[in-house]
Amino acid sequence: MTVRLDFFWTTPALRDPTHSVPRGQGRNYAGSHQRAWLWGRHAIQETLAAARWPVLELFTSEILATDVLQSLRQTAARLAVPLHEVSSARLEQLCRQPDHQGVAARMGAFPLESAGDLLVAVHEAARTTAAPLFVLLDRIQDPWNFGAILRCCDAVRASGVVIGATSQSAVTPHVARASSGAVNHLRIFQTSDLVEATSLFRQGGFRIAAASEKSSEQFWNTRLSGPLLLLIGSEAVGVAPELLACSDVQAAIPMQGSVTSLNAAVAAGILLYECRRQSGMSSAEDRRAHG
Repeated sequence: MTVRLDFFWTTPALRDPTHSVPRGQGRNYAGSHQRAWLWGRHAIQETLAAARWPVLELFTSEILATDVLQSLRQTAARLAVPLHEVSSARLEQLCRQPDHQGVAARMGAFPLESAGDLLVAVHEAARTTAAPLFVLLDRIQDPWNFGAILRCCDAVRASGVVIGATSQSAVTPHVARASSGAVNHLRIFQTSDLVEATSLFRQGGFRIAAASEKSSEQFWNTRLSGPLLLLIGSEAVGVAPELLACSDVQAAIPMQGSVTSLNAAVAAGILLYECRRQSGMSSAEDRRAHG
């Protein structure tokens, strides 16, 4: 999966990061800008510190505090990231965000791991972790939902997240912000065949549990302990039938109000903590189990 950056070079004004263009011009590139730009002091500092997601260029403006600017200069020099100092107005034009906090970064493609990496990770987790927990996301298309799910996965120290290659939100700056930086700390695997991915887990000794509002089994009565792969389905139709067929159990979250289902990220959070509760692992124990 790649993030298109060609839009950045489509006009002379955008080729020169210090060149100003009248407000309103280049609006057709807003969607692409949002995919390629990360903004905000804390988001960028954490991304640079993790040194995982490639930062192609860094832009700062005069509203940054002197100590923050100096720190960013040092980090950019250490990582060989070009740094440009521009006006606050120009920075807003570049990243299309008024809340940039004086800093924005043009990002490269997020380093997703492959199906081959997943195979190794599954066997390693089963060998070294008391109750390894992976999450497979089936066509989560909303970036805010995707980011919120990743935040939940990091909160319970999940061993990894598996996503498909189609009909799935990419890891974008919006996803990163919704995840509160969790994208910098989680292993995210991409595969072209989610069904085949479930077989890797089964061969590794994992049970497979699917979230399904149609199940008659309530999640607190469902065994969600031990090595587990949790399937979370799309916002519109849930887990695909072919993936449900791969599951050992299907669990529903009971609804007592007028609506019939929960937001995918909320459902994921509830189920992930139930998985951890059933495994009897406190946060401290889980950290020790992960070394």
